[in-house]
Amino acid sequence: MPAPDDDDRQLRSVALQNAQTIVRARQQAEGVQVAARDGLEQKTAELALSLSMVRATLEASRDGILVSDDNAHITGFNQQYVRMWGLSDELMAFRDHERLLPEVSRQVEDTRHFLDRVHEIYRHSPAESFDLLQLRDGRIYERTSKIQVVEGQHVGRVWVFRDITEQRRTEDALRKKARVLELLNKTGTILTAKLDVRMLAQAVIDAATEISGAKVGVFFYNTAAPGGNSPFLRTVSGIAAEDFDSCGLPQAGALFDLTLSGAPMVHLDDLSKDARYEATARPGSVAIRSYLAVPVASGSADVIGGLFFGHPNAGVFDERAERLVTGIAAQAGVSIDNARLYEVARQAAQEREKLLDNERAARSEAEQMSRMKDEFLAMLAHELRNPLAPLRASAEILRLGADDPAVLERTRAIMERQIAHMTRLVDDLLDVSRISRGKLELRLEQIPLDDAIRSAAETSRPAIAERQHAFSITMPEQPIKVTADPVRLSQAFTNLLNNAAKYTPEGGSVELRVSANAQGVTVSIEDNGIGVPEHLSTRIFDMFVQGEPSPATPQAQGGLGIGLTLVRKIVEMHGGSIRAESRSDGPGSRFIVWLPVADAAAVAGAGAVEVPASVQPAAGAFEPRRILVTDDNVDAAVTLASLLGMLGHEVRTAHDGAEAIEAAAAFRPDIIFLDIGMPRMDGYEACRRIRALGQVPAPVVVALTGWGQADDKRKAQEAGFDHHFTKPVDPARLEALVGSNF
Repeated sequence: MPAPDDDDRQLRSVALQNAQTIVRARQQAEGVQVAARDGLEQKTAELALSLSMVRATLEASRDGILVSDDNAHITGFNQQYVRMWGLSDELMAFRDHERLLPEVSRQVEDTRHFLDRVHEIYRHSPAESFDLLQLRDGRIYERTSKIQVVEGQHVGRVWVFRDITEQRRTEDALRKKARVLELLNKTGTILTAKLDVRMLAQAVIDAATEISGAKVGVFFYNTAAPGGNSPFLRTVSGIAAEDFDSCGLPQAGALFDLTLSGAPMVHLDDLSKDARYEATARPGSVAIRSYLAVPVASGSADVIGGLFFGHPNAGVFDERAERLVTGIAAQAGVSIDNARLYEVARQAAQEREKLLDNERAARSEAEQMSRMKDEFLAMLAHELRNPLAPLRASAEILRLGADDPAVLERTRAIMERQIAHMTRLVDDLLDVSRISRGKLELRLEQIPLDDAIRSAAETSRPAIAERQHAFSITMPEQPIKVTADPVRLSQAFTNLLNNAAKYTPEGGSVELRVSANAQGVTVSIEDNGIGVPEHLSTRIFDMFVQGEPSPATPQAQGGLGIGLTLVRKIVEMHGGSIRAESRSDGPGSRFIVWLPVADAAAVAGAGAVEVPASVQPAAGAFEPRRILVTDDNVDAAVTLASLLGMLGHEVRTAHDGAEAIEAAAAFRPDIIFLDIGMPRMDGYEACRRIRALGQVPAPVVVALTGWGQADDKRKAQEAGFDHHFTKPVDPARLEALVGSNF
């Protein structure tokens, strides 16, 4: 058993050890505590530094930054955001994004869209968003947003706003510069490649207008050769060509002339303040303030035009625009010079080619005429020899002393027919000669058309009967009167009937139909023969042209080819017309003659259009008039005088203006018909001098002329004419005038 002292020693030893352990533990705990405190302070300092760095980074950013939670509560922002939107500290203190939106949205062009887009982002919470904001003051912001996630939870959204105004301006400037280079390159290509002046002018003004920044541009250019004097034409850009006259750009006056006189450049920042423009401005024109104009000169320094530009804003054009349009104008002058030289060369080549074509055509025509002459002479010899053969044989029969009455009668008939045939050939030749020399005269009188037609039918009946053709004539019941030479008119219809018989196979048909109205009478001669060949349809009335014979019409061979030429000339001398066509309802041809009628009343009875009551004289109002007819065409004067005489009036004629004045003074007519184009003195001057005679009562003076345009009627009225009748005058209108009370 241990002694008590040992126990004490052990207890003291244990106690000492425990005390030492406690001290060491305390010391260790205090060390840990100090270390923990030091670590916390370090971490706190590091966090503060980190937050400070984040804040500094946010404030150093050129972007405006706003942080909000999903409920639009603002959890952070930088001052750049406040400055970008011009927000107050008081407003920011609310930390409420919804409170900021009304203030911010007022600065955006599309306020409604801006607000709707923000609410849409909050509502759908996309991971990212991107928008471009156009502000009312011209700035452009780029807005992006991203959601923030911590431990898988949305804790908010970061909104970033970047001002890209300068960037966009730089990009626009670069694009504009690239566009200018593209236009210059394109314009240069056109100016060197194209040779059409108008196309060049349009390309020049289109490019220069866009490059200069103008709203409207125009190129006035002279189309004459350098040094020439011609009205300026124009090409317009920026507006429709028809709107240019009201666009406000000068088109005349001092400013306009200044450029076209060669002034190097006219540049006005405010056109409205220039007194020269005020003198030429037109009321109601669109306001143009910025004005730029440069001349366009040729290689020889002649001003051939000018480029003119305008803009409704003041001070738009700068030195760069001046340099560019001046350069374009210089290129345009050279190119248009080249185009004009090319055009002159091209026209010269065309003229040379035209001369060559004309020469070839003339040579071909001469050769054709030579061939036709040779063919005509051969045909003439053939046609003359044909009757000479039976005549010679007949003469030999008589020489041999034939005494058989039947033989003698047959011989006489043969000689008579052949002499008549030769006489017709000679007469036709003489007629053609007279017509060619203008010597064929008509003995005009008023005749029933029926007489000329039946005379022609009787003359042609042997030829028609010989071919055993069915022949019919259809005439209106009432007689139709025409003013004509009965022999010549019958000759024309005879030739047409003989022609129809000649080109129609045996047993065919020939029909003559007559119809009339108030203007004239139409005579149609139809057959069912071989028709008019298409290649002769436009030449059938030319001299020496003949239809082609066929096996069914061997008798068509021969003749001089002048019959239809005579017909056309005779018809035209009677104031009529003729045309030929193939029948559409079968084989054959149709020749249609139109002639003016001499008696409108007879035509009305034949189914013509009646004269309106407004121009007809009242019943019982007829009164003989003294009438003077003046026309240098004697036939026209005589026929009109004859017609008026038949209506019961006293008529005299004159054949030039001076003679008309003398006749008017001596005869004192009630009505004077005056032709306009007459020798010695025309109708206008004659009318003025007749009016100067001062006769009381003054005569009614009527212009009777082939000139019927509005200007002709105006000149007649100014000369003192009461009426203007265009030839051929409507007989009903003529009768209504002379029978009226004026």
